[in-house]
Amino acid sequence: MLRVIVIGLGPIGLAAAQAVRAEKNLKLVGLVDLDPAKVGKTLEQVANQPVSTAESPKTVDSIRQAVVDAGGADVAMLTTSSDFAVIAPTLRECLANGLAVVSSCEHMVWPWYRHEALARQLDAEAQTAGRALLSTGVNPGFVMDFLSLVLASQIRRVTKVRCERRVEAALRRKPLQAKIGATMKPDKFRELTAQGKIGHEGLPESMAMIAAGLGRHVPPGTIEITLDPIIADRPIPSALGLVGPGYVAGIHNTGKWSGDGITIELDLTMAVGTSNPGDHVTLEGPVQLHLDIPGGVPGDSATVAALVNHIHVVHEARPGLRTMLDVPIAGCAGRDA
Repeated sequence: MLRVIVIGLGPIGLAAAQAVRAEKNLKLVGLVDLDPAKVGKTLEQVANQPVSTAESPKTVDSIRQAVVDAGGADVAMLTTSSDFAVIAPTLRECLANGLAVVSSCEHMVWPWYRHEALARQLDAEAQTAGRALLSTGVNPGFVMDFLSLVLASQIRRVTKVRCERRVEAALRRKPLQAKIGATMKPDKFRELTAQGKIGHEGLPESMAMIAAGLGRHVPPGTIEITLDPIIADRPIPSALGLVGPGYVAGIHNTGKWSGDGITIELDLTMAVGTSNPGDHVTLEGPVQLHLDIPGGVPGDSATVAALVNHIHVVHEARPGLRTMLDVPIAGCAGRDA
């Protein structure tokens, strides 16, 4: 039975911790968060849920303390930041305490695109520590990158990859609705866009992963990215309040890269009130393949599932900074405790 510590108790971290505790072959032994309001509380207390008969560690603000209190641990699940540079110190602390790491950090899905030098350093440090570091999730990590590569294994030559994802954000957690600017004035959205403080994270990383999986290299700065607000044309309810006509309902985010005989296009719509949600992957070449997932992969629950299903994978993986291209298919071996 693997002993797991969860670092970062936002909505995804809390849901992941609850999922770990429900697994027959996993044991939740530690909770870590820097928020003083959460320190000292059990999982139920942090989540404002009724007290459970299941055992729960109390939240601490130190990875080292969590490991000591647990009498040792095997894997850390890290759900704190989208920025690889921001979580690097936490990754190093995990390695220093003997932990493999599975994370939801979007930039870490393919960290060489934005942080090549830092990625090389952490790869070397993880190898020295004898532990693996892996980022996974639904997007990036699967639906707009890895899934297309699985399909590509059935074609001898690919000339174009196009992934389109349409998400009804009203079904997603409140922080995500805030991240896509729901209820915001368009001018404020554009101001935050210019500052890099709003929108989906990870589109360039997904494109770089696809290219790598198809034997190409995407040099940093060569991907064309657009990020535009979707403006409501009617009142739309959201977790942040009513989105009035003329206000931002969400985002339309695209990426494009061409080189070495291939074109990669990603098209993401994420907004409250989105019609016809779904995921669509098209591969072009001498043979064309097209995959539709009506309704789309459910983002929040899929992210939690990806994290939990990869706990055993990262524990057994070859030491170093790994990606979804390096590890075996996780599958789903979940069994209730």
